[in-house]
Amino acid sequence: MSFFKTKDEHPDKWKDKYFDLLDSQEQFEKEYKINQDLLCKTIIRFALATRGFNTSLDPHLDRIRELLKSGLKSQSLRHELEVFSNALVAIEDHPVTCHLDSALLFDYLGHVYPKHSSELKNIHARYEKREFINPQRLFLTLSELLESDNQPILNTDFSFELALAESKAISQQMMHLLENADLPVIFVEDGNQLKLRLQSGHSLASVFEDSVSLLLTIKRHMLDEQHETADFLSRLTEQLAELGLTAAGVNIAAEDAEKKRCILDRDVAAQMADLQKKSASATQLEPLKQLVNIRLQSISHQLQSHNLQEQLERENAQREFRNLLQKIREMETETTDLQTRLEAAQRRATRDPLTNLPNRLAFDERLTDEIARAHRYNMALTLAVWDIDFFKTINDTYGHKSGDKALVVIGKLLSRHCRETDFIARFGGEEFVMLFPETIVEEAFNVTNKLRETIENSIFNANGERISITLSCGLTEYIKGDNNESIFVRADSALYQAKQHGRNQCVVI
Repeated sequence: MSFFKTKDEHPDKWKDKYFDLLDSQEQFEKEYKINQDLLCKTIIRFALATRGFNTSLDPHLDRIRELLKSGLKSQSLRHELEVFSNALVAIEDHPVTCHLDSALLFDYLGHVYPKHSSELKNIHARYEKREFINPQRLFLTLSELLESDNQPILNTDFSFELALAESKAISQQMMHLLENADLPVIFVEDGNQLKLRLQSGHSLASVFEDSVSLLLTIKRHMLDEQHETADFLSRLTEQLAELGLTAAGVNIAAEDAEKKRCILDRDVAAQMADLQKKSASATQLEPLKQLVNIRLQSISHQLQSHNLQEQLERENAQREFRNLLQKIREMETETTDLQTRLEAAQRRATRDPLTNLPNRLAFDERLTDEIARAHRYNMALTLAVWDIDFFKTINDTYGHKSGDKALVVIGKLLSRHCRETDFIARFGGEEFVMLFPETIVEEAFNVTNKLRETIENSIFNANGERISITLSCGLTEYIKGDNNESIFVRADSALYQAKQHGRNQCVVI
């Protein structure tokens, strides 16, 4: 019909514009959905990366991940982020038991620092009650007390007091504490030098001063690491909150665009219906033609106005998305860095730096899990405690480095020749422990006896001299009602019997 034509454009051109606008809107919604999914995955990955850093944070991380499974929910997510941020400041260490005989050490400290005698007695009492997590915590507490003193107060009869306190026994006690302390890797060599000086008979006072200095340095290092990790987590939390708010704003913008499109649809439909109604009742061509032109101009104006507004909003949304993607990439990089650092920290916390075997902390955790599993499923479980025979003689005769080398080699032999399902750790000093899940004590005895013979037949090189090293072993099987301490005490008693009966043998209790 010729009356639909105008000077400038075909009368159906507004339909093409309208459908192009619908296609553009659908493409925009697809891009928004893709980026929303990417944001959710990144936040979930961040939550998984930080899981295990501290058990008090894990429930918050779990709730954040659960919320994200159904997409972004701005109010719930913001609430959880605020709760998670508050929980960061409440991080606390979980204590584990660690106890050594420290009477001689505190006697010595009482002589060297008489003005702190009452504080030292209080710390000693706390240590006997096992309020300290490990020897490092004891050392750090002592260092905080004594760091204000530049030099210890030495009495004029110091040599006489040392003789009464048996300086050799004190040296052995300090050696035992140093050997059982899990020093950070960068300070292991300093600890070895202190042990060498103790073995070679250096002045006990100078060694102790250097020990206090080392512990203060370790304390500062640990505090720096803690502050750095806390700052890093705080930055990530702030960025995560900012991302959540940005995503919420984009979501609101998308909802507004959808509402405007619905309004436009209604307006166009209403005008078309009105035009159709007027056309059906029209009796003259010219008035109908004028009416159609007016309606088409109105619809065209609405479409142009909506298209312009939509274009502005789309450009703004695209800018927001570009910023959002950049922040997501930055968070992915920082999250990967955090995960790497957390994994390294976890390895340092649960690995013996000398032998690279799991340490006592890892053993305690594994033993707790295995006892729970044995109790729940009524399964067998055997614990073996190893001790190197005459290890002190090796240290005294061939030096501390040879002793360390022997520990490394024996750790490798035990790991290489045990079964895949078994668990081995360095308990401390010259002691190793093994767990045999789902294994009765008779079967475990056969395995340990073969291991003992393998090590007995191995030749070790100590300063160019070939020597033989033997091990003693005590075994016991899990009894219903056992806990970590009771089962270990029995295995340790079996080890004591092996030592009393001539060493280089395995004994079962």
